Amino acid sequence: MAPDSGTAEGPGPLSRRQRAAVLVAAAAVAVGLLVHTGATFLYLAPHNAATDSLGTGLNSYMAPEFVQSWQLFAPEITRTMTAVGARTELRMADGTTRTGNWQDLTAQDLAELRGNPLPSRIRQQLTTAWAALLTSHDAEQRPVGPRGLDSEQYLKRLALSRLPATPKGARLERIQFRSTDTTVPPPPWKRGGATPAPVVRTYPWWPVGADDFAEGRTS
Repeated sequence: MAPDSGTAEGPGPLSRRQRAAVLVAAAAVAVGLLVHTGATFLYLAPHNAATDSLGTGLNSYMAPEFVQSWQLFAPEITRTMTAVGARTELRMADGTTRTGNWQDLTAQDLAELRGNPLPSRIRQQLTTAWAALLTSHDAEQRPVGPRGLDSEQYLKRLALSRLPATPKGARLERIQFRSTDTTVPPPPWKRGGATPAPVVRTYPWWPVGADDFAEGRTS
């Protein structure tokens, strides 16, 4: 007996309601892409009437998920390199205190970024955290509002996750930061004065609590 020669049934045509749903979804995606592209363009564009009028809403949309750290039309040339270091103060088992050596956190990041074709964005967190700290503290390094306190805790947690583990029997009590600003020398063909000496700034000691450690670590 010959097998059936009928063809397999494929999916039927979409109903009017289904076609309408597809069109609405496609329109929503298109509008979303246009809004996101326009917001990114305005965020990167130089200040103008449009960016000034949309400043608050634009920043709220872009930060922190879509924030950009570069400029589209007039990129700023790096003229100063900042190296961030940290050291800790330990309370030893016998009750004495011990101050650790300075650890260059920026050098750790650069060592992993150089020569890496696919660098991790994790190694850019220190630069962002340090910039947030500088813009949320006054001239005497006191935090300005809740944002200042949040930036302190974020920087402490980031630094403690990259510093050596606390020795057994000791307790980490305080952490201190310092920055070294080095002026990038001009190119050989550009005449100019002598390159200024690096500027070193040491910041106050901050207490360390349980909330300052990354999840899963207590010291």
